[in-house]
This record gives sequence, structure tokens and C-alpha cells, in this order.
Amino acid sequence: QFVQIVEARQGFKIGCIEEIAWRRGYIDDAQLLKLAEPIAKSGYGEYLKALIGAAR
Repeated sequence: QFVQIVEARQGFKIGCIEEIAWRRGYIDDAQLLKLAEPIAKSGYGEYLKALIGAAR
């Protein structure tokens, strides 16, 4: 429950390796979207897609 509470309050996922790679420049927007594609309908996939929208 602790992780869920922190994620809800902070607005970001804990241990999201795709986000970390994207923020550090290891992958670009297109690669992040490609990773999100297979799981696009899940909350996690929506979160990954929203990262790019928030960065613009």
C-alpha cells in the first residue's frame, strides 16, 4: 500500500524503467511510445504515453 500511496501523491510511478531510460536520454519519444503500444490500454501504458504529452 505504501507504494500506491506515494505514487498517487507524487504523480509518478516508482521503478518505471521505461520512464527512467526516457528521462536519461537512453531512449527517445518514439521508442517510449513503441514500448507503451502493447500495453496501451492498461494504466501503465497510459502513464507512459502521458509522459510524452506532459513533456511537450
